Amino acid sequence: MAYATAEQFRLFVKHAGPFTDEETAQAEFLIDLAGACIEEETGQPLELSEDTVLLDGTGTRKLVLPRWPVTAVSSVTVLHDVADDEVLAEGADHDFTWSASGRLTRRCACWPEGDRNIEVVYSAGLAAIPLSLTRVALRLCVAPWNNPGNLSAESLGDLSRTYNTATDIGMELSNSDRKLVGAYQARTQG
Repeated sequence: MAYATAEQFRLFVKHAGPFTDEETAQAEFLIDLAGACIEEETGQPLELSEDTVLLDGTGTRKLVLPRWPVTAVSSVTVLHDVADDEVLAEGADHDFTWSASGRLTRRCACWPEGDRNIEVVYSAGLAAIPLSLTRVALRLCVAPWNNPGNLSAESLGDLSRTYNTATDIGMELSNSDRKLVGAYQARTQG
């Protein structure tokens, strides 16, 4: 799932006429880089997918799944040192419940303490990228599109050029972008 399309980017930069094949490839590459920049900030991929994770049992009634929003929990298994793993049933009248925010709640018991002793198969992510994140991705693409060499200074007399190598090809989230993207931050056990 891309954060934007090359056509959306063409409209965003007000490019006259359609992109050439080369410009389309460049735009798609920049959009992929912008998506990677966003997901690096969130600490999680935002695309909807099914994941299998091993969590540390906390000895409490709550566990936090690393990715969210959660759309389904297929299975939860308590792993034991012996072959008798315990497959739990979902539901308020059963072993556990779950929330879209990524919280698993054990009913009438606690999650057994231990390292990587709870296996969860679940689906999490966004079915579609929100327009607010599309805007961030498109904005991130503008600087490297307009200045692909990341030129920071140029003189005409005796031609002198300076290139900025300190930033990632000009893709840097602003503070307001960080705040918006931060709303999709991966969760950790706390």
